[in-house]
Amino acid sequence: MMVDRSLDRFSHGSVLAEKQGVQWMIADSSMEIYQAKLMVLHAAYKIDRGDDFKSEVSMAKHFVANALGRIIDRSIQVHGALGYSTDTPLAHLYQHARWARFADGADEIHQMRIAQRTIAAYNDTGSTRSATGDLPI
Repeated sequence: MMVDRSLDRFSHGSVLAEKQGVQWMIADSSMEIYQAKLMVLHAAYKIDRGDDFKSEVSMAKHFVANALGRIIDRSIQVHGALGYSTDTPLAHLYQHARWARFADGADEIHQMRIAQRTIAAYNDTGSTRSATGDLPI
């Protein structure tokens, strides 16, 4: 919806999609969607393999819920007052996005557990690798 609006809305001599600030909002949202997809896919991969997945799931739950709110917020911004009205689903989505930050455990609980696992991994092995995805890089 954000990209569609940016291509259709003409303001101050050009469509919004040609404005650098709007381009940054689209770029930030695209990157966050990509990050969220990778985090969820990696957590699912670890679950499917029977590996320890607690850190990855906590990170994905926290990141995805927060990214959802930021992305919807940017979309509302690009839509202007229309985005905050009931003429689009954005205001309703924004309300429910806030719920996602505590529906499956509050952000702060996930952060606490992520930190505890990271500290424990370092204490056990001298590295945080196992608590940060256990990736080869």
